[in-house]
Amino acid sequence: MKRPRSARMPRNGGLSPMSYTADLRTAALPYLVCPAGCVLAWPAAAASHHWWGSNPWAAAGITAAGGGLTALTWAAGRARGVIRQRVATLLTASGSAWALGATIGAPWERPWLDLWAGGTVVASVAVGVMRLMAKANPDEQTTRTTAGGLAEAVAALKDARIGRPKVDGAKVKASITMPHGETLSDVEGSRDSIASALDVAPSAVRVHRDPDSVRTGRIEVVPVDQLRDTIPWAGPSAPGRSVGDAPLRFGIAEDGEQVALWLTGRPGVRPATHVRATGMTGSGKTEWALVVMTDYLTRADGALVVVDTVKRDQTVKPVKDGLALLITEDEHAEAFFDVLAEKVIPARTEALGKEDLTEWMPGCSLSHLMVWVEESAAWSGHPALVQVAERARSAGISLVLSQQRWTHDRAPTSLRSQFATNVCFGIDSRDDPTLALSGETVDAGASPETWGSSKPGYLYIESPGIPTGRWAIPCRSELAQRGDLAAAVVGWAAVRQPLDPVTARALAPVMPTDTVKPSPGPRSAAGGDEDQEVPAMATRPGVNPNDPPDDVDPSKELDTTPTPRRFSLALPKQTSPEEARTILRDHITALAGQGHTEVRPADLGDVLAATGYGAAWLTKALKELTVGDHPLLMAVNRNGRYRILRTA
Repeated sequence: MKRPRSARMPRNGGLSPMSYTADLRTAALPYLVCPAGCVLAWPAAAASHHWWGSNPWAAAGITAAGGGLTALTWAAGRARGVIRQRVATLLTASGSAWALGATIGAPWERPWLDLWAGGTVVASVAVGVMRLMAKANPDEQTTRTTAGGLAEAVAALKDARIGRPKVDGAKVKASITMPHGETLSDVEGSRDSIASALDVAPSAVRVHRDPDSVRTGRIEVVPVDQLRDTIPWAGPSAPGRSVGDAPLRFGIAEDGEQVALWLTGRPGVRPATHVRATGMTGSGKTEWALVVMTDYLTRADGALVVVDTVKRDQTVKPVKDGLALLITEDEHAEAFFDVLAEKVIPARTEALGKEDLTEWMPGCSLSHLMVWVEESAAWSGHPALVQVAERARSAGISLVLSQQRWTHDRAPTSLRSQFATNVCFGIDSRDDPTLALSGETVDAGASPETWGSSKPGYLYIESPGIPTGRWAIPCRSELAQRGDLAAAVVGWAAVRQPLDPVTARALAPVMPTDTVKPSPGPRSAAGGDEDQEVPAMATRPGVNPNDPPDDVDPSKELDTTPTPRRFSLALPKQTSPEEARTILRDHITALAGQGHTEVRPADLGDVLAATGYGAAWLTKALKELTVGDHPLLMAVNRNGRYRILRTA
């Protein structure tokens, strides 16, 4: 097992700390410019004193020239960062003042000679240090430059007032106040313009609203991508602990904070949640899924069920040994969703109710259950899956649906509204990001469509366990080797508790069963006959295969003449439509009373015979029984199978 790394990533998103070493042999000339200029300033001041030392107009001209040069240095220094701007301006102003004094009083006289000698050393060292710092950490210089131009970029917006920019690590932050009657929507809609003015990516500009005001907020700019380096997986975050005691860690945010996922709820703090994952092919969604699954499988009280009818076990092979159930067939998946909705959830909620719990809590009698559906687009419209999403949270079941896009034709609104957690990787540039994230997060600066598949592992996450102000911050998932994941699942198998009896009994109809070997028949008392095969009929007590029935006379010849079948050529008389529907409903009710839970058109031949109608009427009548306020049936699949919902 790998040793877990430290709980917090270093400042500046894990970038190497600022270094002050540089190879002067490769760029010695820039460091000689300042000393050479100071040396040449002395003879220039001596000549100026000789020609204009007693001319007041010359002194006024030198003063004006120095002031203008100082102002020019201040303006030009904005693009070079605050520190370099101030140092350059100070050196220019000091040099101008010395030139004026040396022109009037002679540069070889004191204190002008002393100021020239000391100033040359100080200025040369200051300029050299600034060059070394800029060369050692170009990212910091880029951040400082951005801070200098942020005010100008935002000030171009419609009378917006921006506070003094502050540099926090690799991030530039500034407060924004819009005029009365205006909102931050203007700033949010101008993120591309601000990014262009600062020459950064659009996703680097984010706007955070003040929760107490619609016209104030904060703008953040991250000019350098802090997530560009791959983040290796650090191993399980909390092996042996409960799913409800610690979140599932899977990555790092742009500011260096760890990113983790809470599945379980805590009264008064956060609700239990389902997870909706979105991302195009190549966006890193699969690698993220394996990291989260592995972290979950190292907990003590979690049980994981994976449904993947497209890639089957190809994706989840590293964690396959830890799964409670893996479903790879369509029919098996349909049956599982039905059992989950009608058996598992009621059984678990009843068990939690007996413990006086309104939701799953660590230490209760039930395992926490996570149902992960890969390539879920094929199942998003399944009626049973919608029921599961609506009812599962209170039963301690977390549903994770993963697919490439969440367009309205792929997932009904009734299903989408049940997901409080959204994890969005790179999506196609033609897709609408508001289908994967909330509109507020997109307005704040989230731009997953700019990533596509070019930045695998980059993601945004919205979740009840994460402050809303952090939802627009880009994150990156950890990348693990498949062998390391498999080793972790096997290595921590001892901490995983078996599936609780309540859930195991409810899932029994869809759990895989071993082939039952036939029991051997009774052995003969004689030792020599122990290996002799005994016919099955001989094992049945009271039956003699050589003894004919009592009502058969063995002395008479058997009558082998076949009895012809009689057929009616008359067509059955059709009943009225109302009577036919009543007959159909009564027949289904009778089947339910006999223990049947499903019905197919092939099972309803007696109804057709009694009503005189055909298959087309039956298909229409069955569909009518699936709608209304109190439906009798629920369509299970497209092959005409229906689940009986009630019989009253």
